[in-house]
Amino acid sequence: METNTMKLTSTLTALSLIALAAPALAGNPVPPPVAPPLVPVAMVDWSGWYGGASLGYGSGSYDQGVSALNQDGPTVDVDGAMFGLQIGRNFQNGNKVYGFELGASSGIDGIVPQGTPLSTFWFCTSGDCNVDIKALATLRGRFGVTSASGATLFYGAAGVAGARYEGGILNNVQQGETETNFGYTLGAGIEHMLRPNMSVFAEANYVDLGDLTFGQGNDPTDVYDGLGDFATVKIGFNYHF
Repeated sequence: METNTMKLTSTLTALSLIALAAPALAGNPVPPPVAPPLVPVAMVDWSGWYGGASLGYGSGSYDQGVSALNQDGPTVDVDGAMFGLQIGRNFQNGNKVYGFELGASSGIDGIVPQGTPLSTFWFCTSGDCNVDIKALATLRGRFGVTSASGATLFYGAAGVAGARYEGGILNNVQQGETETNFGYTLGAGIEHMLRPNMSVFAEANYVDLGDLTFGQGNDPTDVYDGLGDFATVKIGFNYHF
């Protein structure tokens, strides 16, 4: 009898140990993975003053003649490399950036050589027909939006353009003195912030300086002029301070 009792006790003890060990053998529940804490992304600040330089190219054409008398002259193609400087101010509201910019650059020029056969009323017999835009200045407003990261700005620009120019027909009363004329400019560009105080940009612009007056003959209506426009593309950098 005692032997049976001891066997029963041993069996119960073994079963108890197995029951207690079962969870350990099955393994503890694996806790769900914990996501790493989000590191806040530093916002790019476009606000403040900036200044920089650019290098570009301009191309266009001007139809010369005496427009008051409906007398046509040659079409003078103008082009050339352009070097510029700019200074501006940005303001920022969320992903919107707006402000103004003052720029100045070298100009572009072109000629129709003396003696070029033309079927127009005015042609280049006494000298080269020419247009020389010596310098260009602009005052523009800019408005744009940034990319999701905030580091890239897409913008449009519009404003006033002014230029010092000379042109007409060389060695003729129709060759004018250096004068100033004003018009308008429209453009668009993209700018990327490389680091907090330095950005690079690419931009395209359209410039219309209005009717350029050149030389004048004896008759007050005998004013040789040119009507045209040109486009520019440029790349450059800005230092933000």
